[in-house]
Amino acid sequence: MGLFRLLVTGAAVAAGVHYVTKKREDGSSLLDDWKAKAPEWKEKAEPYIKQAKEQFSKMSGNVNTGSGNYSQKFDTDSSDFNSSYTS
Repeated sequence: MGLFRLLVTGAAVAAGVHYVTKKREDGSSLLDDWKAKAPEWKEKAEPYIKQAKEQFSKMSGNVNTGSGNYSQKFDTDSSDFNSSYTS
């Protein structure tokens, strides 16, 4: 059953790649259209990316700097609990 599913998935991917790269009468393909529109899409996405990065840095900034309400019990440099243990 796994082999059959792999074959069907591979055939679907191959058909999709063929459809996207198939040349039209004018010599262009769907992939060429996507490449031409990519800079426009990037400009539209930049504000959302910037907002997501700011939110992530705010969330991770509290944990990394220790300014949150979390105890910092692993920050101290201490020796092993049982010093008689040897490996």
